[in-house]
Amino acid sequence: MIERRRQILINRYFILPMLMIFMTVVVLAFGGKWFTSSSNFSISRIDDGWSVFRGGITSNDVTLSKYNIGKSKRGERISISKTFFIPEHNTLMFRSNLQAVELLVDGKIKYSYGLDELEKGKFIPKRYNMVDINPQAGRHNIMIVYTMGEDNSVENLSPVYLGHRSLLMQSFFSYNRISMFIGSFLVVYSCILFALSIYLALTRRTASQIYIGANFSMLLGCYIFARNDILWFIGSHDEFFSMMEYLSFYLIPLAFSILLYSTHPDLFKRKQRIFIIINIVFPIMLLLLHVIGILHINRMVNVAGVLCFIEIIVIMPPLYGAIVKKQKSNEESELYYTGDADYYLVFGFITMLIFSFLEIIIGAFYNPDINFTDTKLFPSLDLLEMGMLFFMLCYFVYYFMNGINHMSADRVKKQLEGMAYTDALTGLLNRAACNQYFATLTGDYTIVSLDLDKLKVVNDTFGHTVGDKMIIAFTKLLREVYVDSDMIARTGGDEFVVVYKKIDREACEACAQKLQEEMRKYNKYSKDITLGASVGFAYSDEVQGGRYQDVFAKADLRMYEMKGVHHG
Repeated sequence: MIERRRQILINRYFILPMLMIFMTVVVLAFGGKWFTSSSNFSISRIDDGWSVFRGGITSNDVTLSKYNIGKSKRGERISISKTFFIPEHNTLMFRSNLQAVELLVDGKIKYSYGLDELEKGKFIPKRYNMVDINPQAGRHNIMIVYTMGEDNSVENLSPVYLGHRSLLMQSFFSYNRISMFIGSFLVVYSCILFALSIYLALTRRTASQIYIGANFSMLLGCYIFARNDILWFIGSHDEFFSMMEYLSFYLIPLAFSILLYSTHPDLFKRKQRIFIIINIVFPIMLLLLHVIGILHINRMVNVAGVLCFIEIIVIMPPLYGAIVKKQKSNEESELYYTGDADYYLVFGFITMLIFSFLEIIIGAFYNPDINFTDTKLFPSLDLLEMGMLFFMLCYFVYYFMNGINHMSADRVKKQLEGMAYTDALTGLLNRAACNQYFATLTGDYTIVSLDLDKLKVVNDTFGHTVGDKMIIAFTKLLREVYVDSDMIARTGGDEFVVVYKKIDREACEACAQKLQEEMRKYNKYSKDITLGASVGFAYSDEVQGGRYQDVFAKADLRMYEMKGVHHG
C-alpha cells in the first residue's frame, strides 16, 4: 500500500511539472522574435499628435492609446484628426469596437462603416477597418469620426496604422501569434476528440465524456479566435464573428457545467442543477432579445461574469470535498494504480480561474497598449487564454489517467473473477464456472465425467502433498488427451468434467482409450504415484429435451459403473 501511494504521488507530481514545461516551451517558442520576419514589417504606428474633437471641446497633441473616453452615450461622436505624410499605395488600419466610423481624407469621405446599423438601432459589429488611401504621395489630413453604437462601449481609441495591406496583416498575425496558437491547438484538439468519440460510438463504447470535452475545447478555441479579431482577417462576416465572441463567452459556464456533470454526475445536487438551468436559459434569452432588437447581446457581459462568480462559489466547495474523499478511497483501493485523475481536472480548473482573475485585475488597473510594431518577447500574452490551454491539457491528462484507472480496475477485476472461477491447484475451471458453462449449452454436445481413482487413499496414507502431485499429473494428461475439447473443469477433489460442443462417438471413445494408455505410460516410469481414472460419457441426443442436468447425470452414472469395476 505504501509503495502504491508513493507511485501515485510520483505520477501526480511528475505530470504537472511536465505540463508546466510544455506551456513554458510554447510561450517561449511562439513569443520569440524569430516568429517575426522584421522588426516592424515596415509599417507605421500613428498614435501621437492627434487632435480630438468631442462635445465642442478640442484636445490637441493627444496620444490615442492613452486617451480615456470615460463615460459615453449611444450616438455620441468623437472625431480625431491629424496631418501627416502618406506614401503612395498605402493602407490605413484602425479598429472600431461597436462604433460607426467615417474616414475623411483632406475633407472628403473616403470610407464609412456601421452607419446604417446605427440609424436603425441595430448592433454594430466590431471591425478592423482597412482603407486603401491611394492619394498622391505627400502630406494629407486624415479625420476619423467615431459614433458610439452603445453606452460606455469603449474606453480608449484605437491607434492608426499605415503601411501596405499585406504587411499590416502580417503585423497583426505576428502580434497575436500566441493567441492564434492556443486557439488553433484547441480547435485541432477538439477535432481529434470528435473523431475519437465517433470511433468509440461506432464500437459501442462510452463516448459522452469525449464528445462533451470536444465541444468545450471547440467553444474555447472559437472564443479566443473571435475575441482577438483573428476570424475577421480570414472571413467577411463581421456580425457573425462578433456574435460568436459574446455567445461563446455566455456558453462557457454551461459547457463547463456539463463537462463537470459528465465526469461527476453524483456530485451535482439541487443547487448545481439550478445553475445548469440558468446557464441554459440565460444565453437563449439574450439571443432572443438581441434578435428581436430589445437588448443587444453585448450588454450583459458583466451580469454573466457575476453569475459565473456566484456559480463557482456554490459549486467548487462540495465538488472539491467530494473529490478529496473519492481520492482517499481510491488510494486505499487495490483497483487503482496511477493516482486519482480528478486531481488534474480540479487543478486545471483552479489554475484557469486564477489566471482569469489575474487577467481581470490586470485589465482593471493596467490598460495594455496594443502595438503591432512591438517585437518584444511576449507581445500579446493573455493569462485567460493560457489558463484555458492549461485546463484542456489537464482534461486530457484526466481522461487519459481515468482510462488507465478503469483498465487497471477491469484487469484486477478479471483477475479476481478468474480466481473465483479457477481451480487454484490445476488452473482448470472450478465447479461454479462449470455450472455457468453448462447453462449456456444448446444443440448437440457431449459431457465426459471423470473420477481420479484412489485419491482419498493416497491423501490419507501419504499426505495431501502427494495427493496434489497426483492431481496435477492427471490434469496434465487431461489437457493433452482432450486438447480439442471446449471445456475442462475440476468440479471436486477427484472429480473432473470435459465438454465437447458436438457429438462424435468415435472420437469420445478414442479419447477415453488414449487417456488409459497415457496413464499406463506414466505409471511405468513413476516411482511414487500411480494414476487411474474412471470415465463415463453421454450425449445430448440420448436424453429427451437435451437438458444438461440429464446428460451429466447419465455420464456420471456410467463413470460410477466403471469405478465399481475398478474397485472390484
